[in-house]
This record gives sequence, C-alpha cells and structure tokens, in this order.
Amino acid sequence: MLDTNITRDANRVIVQGPLGIADLYGPLVCVHKAINEAGYKDLLLDFSKCTAAFSAPMLALCCQVTNLRISGIDFELILPADTRLTRLFQNANWAHYLDPYKNDLSSFRGYTQIPATKFRSPDEQNRAVNRIVNSILGAIPDIERPDFAALEWSINEITDNVLTHSESNVGGLVQVSTFQKARKRLEYIVADAGVGIPTTLRATHPNLRTDAEALDRAIREGVTRDKSIGQGNGLFGSYQICSHSRGFFQVVSGYGKLVYSERNGLHVSTEKVPYAGTLVAATIDFSQPHLLEQALQFGGKLHAPVDFIETHYEAEDAERIVFVIKDEATSFGSRPAGTPLRTKLGNLAQMCPGQRIYIDFSDIALISSSFADEVFGKLFAELGALSFMQRFEFMNVSQTVRQLVDRAIAQRMAVTG
Repeated sequence: MLDTNITRDANRVIVQGPLGIADLYGPLVCVHKAINEAGYKDLLLDFSKCTAAFSAPMLALCCQVTNLRISGIDFELILPADTRLTRLFQNANWAHYLDPYKNDLSSFRGYTQIPATKFRSPDEQNRAVNRIVNSILGAIPDIERPDFAALEWSINEITDNVLTHSESNVGGLVQVSTFQKARKRLEYIVADAGVGIPTTLRATHPNLRTDAEALDRAIREGVTRDKSIGQGNGLFGSYQICSHSRGFFQVVSGYGKLVYSERNGLHVSTEKVPYAGTLVAATIDFSQPHLLEQALQFGGKLHAPVDFIETHYEAEDAERIVFVIKDEATSFGSRPAGTPLRTKLGNLAQMCPGQRIYIDFSDIALISSSFADEVFGKLFAELGALSFMQRFEFMNVSQTVRQLVDRAIAQRMAVTG
C-alpha cells in the first residue's frame, strides 16, 4: 500500500495513498495555503491517486469546501482512478459536496450506510436523524430498546448542537459510514464550518486558556455556553456512550483535538493547525446489552429519552405497534427489499414484549414470493409458530397477498419440519 502523501502544486491539491483520520489536516492545510498565501480562487482537488478514504477527513473537507464556495472559491474534483473508490465518493455524497456541478446528489438507497446529508434547519435535522435510526433498526438485529434509544439520543444531540451553537453558514453534514453486524458497531460523523466549540464556550467561560482545555471542559456534565438554550449534556453523554461501549470518540475544533480510544484512553492536545468549525467522530459498540443505557446518566440518574419507536410505531394507547408496510419499502418485489423489514419486525418484537404488532398492508396490491419468504417465511421460522401468532396480526391484507404470505410460511414450515 502507498504511503499517504498530500501535496500542493500551484492550485492543485493532490491526495496520494489512503486518506485516514490521522490525515485530517493535510488537505485542509493545502487548501488554506492555496487560497490565503498563493491567492488562488479556483482549486483542483486531485484524488486520482487516492487508494482509500475514510469518512471523518472526507466529511471535514466537504464541509470546509462547501463553506468556501459561498465566499467565491471554486473547486473542481478529480475522482480516484480506482473505480470502486469512485463509486464510494459518489454513493457517500462526497463527490457532490466537493464538486456539485459535475456530481449529483447520491441516489444510494442501501440500508446499511447513510450518505453524507446536509441539514440547515430543525426539520432537515429531524429527517436526517430519523433516516439514520430507521436504517439502524433495519440493519442490525437483536438491539435492546434502551440502547437503541441512547444511540438515537446521541446522534440527535450532536446534530442539534450544530444548529444551536455553531453559527455555521452551511449548516452541518452527518454521515453514518459503517455498520458491522457481528459486533453491532457503527460510526457516525458530524461536521460543521462554524465558530467552533472554544469560541462558544469562552462566551461564558472566559477563564479557558486553550482550545484543548475548552474541549476537555465540553465533555463534562452540564457544561454549555447558555443554560437557557441547552443543558450541556450532548457531548458529555455521547462521550460516555462511546467510552462505556469501548468505542471511539474524537472532537476537533479550533486548535483543540480530543480523542478517546479503548487502547489509549482519553487524550487532549493542542494542534498547530486550527479546524474552522467542529468535527465529531463517534464509534459505538452496542454488542453488550444495557451498556449504552447505563452510560446515559445525568445527575446520577438514568435518562430514558423518547425514541423513534414511540414516535413512529406505537399507537396512541401505547398498547399496540402499527407497522405500515407501504411506508417501510419502495419495492416489494425482491428478497433484498424484504431483508430490512424482517430485521425491523424482529427488533420490534424484542423491544416491545408486551405489545402486539399489527402489520398493515393498506394499498399493497401485490408482493413477490421471494419478498414474502424473506420477511414472513423467515420470521416465522426464527420465532416459531406460537410466538409468531402471538406477536403479529395482519391488517387490511388482500386475499392475493395473504395467500402469498401463507404459502411462504407453509414452505418454511415444510423445510424446518
């Protein structure tokens, strides 16, 4: 593998080899020097010899480029020569945010990764978070509900901080870059190009001497610039979740960098190069039940946030779960389309043990046999006949669809004996 080499030749910023989280500052320094020292107004971002790219440095670059474009700086992107890496740039939306005139927004609709998504308003932020947690629910089986709620809380708090505190002209970008089913491990990145954590905290904490000290203070319970705006628990709670789960947590803002890893513990440092805004990279491992739930404590008391299941699936009487099939997929004709639905239904059955789940087939005229088997045949086989019938009830199902579902279940029963 090539070593990482990030250089500038006139207005061309060249990235060779892999671009990892340790290389976060490299492209940003080259961009800064090209604009502020050499006076260029149009830059070429050359990734043709890039061999790998990771979400944190890419999202940081995307956010800064988006912000600089507002001030009249033009950017052109040369995509990697590696076709698989080019697809990643396009699917992850990096290509769009670095060069929107040549690259459309990603049409990637996989359920195990969420492309970089911009949000500038509470409504956009809410939609982005809902899409993320909805994908998690359909991607990773056997999630404990309190852990799922803690995960949702963390993503919501960090993205909300962008709108509440950052004063970023371009809002923020959020991306969920990886799911690892075996360990139930995921990574999310949130970036903005605002005033940064040290600046916001110094408004009410003028005794902070360095940006590194400001970041160290920011992950302490109840620390915020204004208690009337928020309680200051977003970074604290998210850090607790990552550290309790033996994950990874990094915050970069101004001249400060804060990193937690299981191997090295917590380390706070002062960097030579400032980051204009804030970047949060969080890796959470929720393979051990109740770890995240125990991490989410404020004032010595466990916090139980409202979750996606309550707002999107629970009926008003809180005794039933309503799962509307037409809202859960855009296609009902293939086995891959059914996989996240089966995982969601299995998770809902586990998370809501005292509630019956009503599967609503309204406006579904036809499904394929493979879809019926992937969702209902496999779920029946996994839970067993008695548990399946106790937990699930079909609503508004046509005779044709009912026959397809019944046939899929009967065939699974014949196979399993």
